[in-house]
Amino acid sequence: MPILGLNLNPEFISVCNNATWAIGEIAMQMGAEMQPYVGVVLPNLVEIINRPNTPKTLLENTAITIGRLGYVCPQEVAPQLQQFIRPWCTSLRNIRDNEEKDSAFRGICVMIGVNPAGVVQDFIFFCDAVASWVNPKDDLRDMFYKLSSCPSWDST
Repeated sequence: MPILGLNLNPEFISVCNNATWAIGEIAMQMGAEMQPYVGVVLPNLVEIINRPNTPKTLLENTAITIGRLGYVCPQEVAPQLQQFIRPWCTSLRNIRDNEEKDSAFRGICVMIGVNPAGVVQDFIFFCDAVASWVNPKDDLRDMFYKLSSCPSWDST
C-alpha cells in the first residue's frame, strides 16, 4: 500500500490511474484492515479529485476509490467529507450503473451517516448524483431513502 501511495502522482496519469484503481480494489478485499493505510493514501486522493484539469477517467477512479475507502473505513474518511463531496458527486453523476459505482455510493452513504455536516453545504450535488442512478439495488435505494429522512439533519 505505501508503494501504491507513492504512485498517486497525477503528473503521470496512467500510473496514477492504475494505482488509484488498485487501492480501491484492495480496499474492498481488505475491509477494515485498510485502516492503517487510509492516512497514507487519502490526502493524495483528495488532492487529485480537487485538482483542475484532471482527466475524467482519473476523477472517476479517484471518486470510486474514496467511496470504497469510506465504505470499509468510514470513521477515518468521513471527517474529510467536506473536502471532496462536491467533486466526488460531479465525477460519478455521469457513469453508468455498475458494481464500482454501487460500492462507491454505499461508501458515501455510510460516510454521510457518520458525518452529515460534511455534506450539508453541497447536498444538492449529492442529490444530483443519486438521481443519476437508473436502477440501484434495493438495499442501496433504501440507503438513499434513509439518508433523506435522517434525524441528524435536524442538528446540522
